[in-house]
Amino acid sequence: MKLVKGFLRGLDYIEETIIVLLLAFMCIMNFINVIFRYLFASSFSFTEELTVMAFVWVTMMGIATGYKRCAHLGMNFVVELFPKKGQALFALFSMICSLTMIAMLIKYGVSMVQGQIMLNARTPALRMPSCYQGLSIPVGGAFMAVRTLQSGFEEFTRLWKEGGAAE
Repeated sequence: MKLVKGFLRGLDYIEETIIVLLLAFMCIMNFINVIFRYLFASSFSFTEELTVMAFVWVTMMGIATGYKRCAHLGMNFVVELFPKKGQALFALFSMICSLTMIAMLIKYGVSMVQGQIMLNARTPALRMPSCYQGLSIPVGGAFMAVRTLQSGFEEFTRLWKEGGAAE
C-alpha cells in the first residue's frame, strides 16, 4: 500500500510539473508573439505550432488530473436516489465504462502514432515529427487509466463504507 501511495505521489508530481511548465511555456510564447506582432508587424510562425502542441499535452494531463480529483462530469440525479451501497455499485460501473473508453483511446492513439511514424509525418513550420504531439493521446490515456482506477476505487470504498454505517 505504501508503494502504491508513493507511486501515486510521483505521478502527481509528474502530472502537475508537465501542466505547469507547458502552461508557462504557452503564456511566454504567446506573449512574445504578441509583442513582436505589435512592435514589428510580424510574428513567428512556429509559435502557434508549439503552442498547439503544448495545449494538447496540457489537455490530456488535465483530464487525468480531473479524474484524480473526481471532477469529471457525471449524472448524479438518478444515482443519488439509490442507497449508498447502490451508489457504490454505480461508481464501480462508471469506473469500468471510463476504463473501457480510455482503453479505446490508448489503442487508437497508439495506432495513430504508429501511422505518423510510418508516414514520417512532420509539422509544417518546424518540421518536427508529428508523433511528438500524437504521443499525448496514449500517454495521457495511461495517466487517465491510473487516475480512473485510483478515484473509482476510492469513491467505491467511501460509498460502500457509508452504506454499511447507515444500515
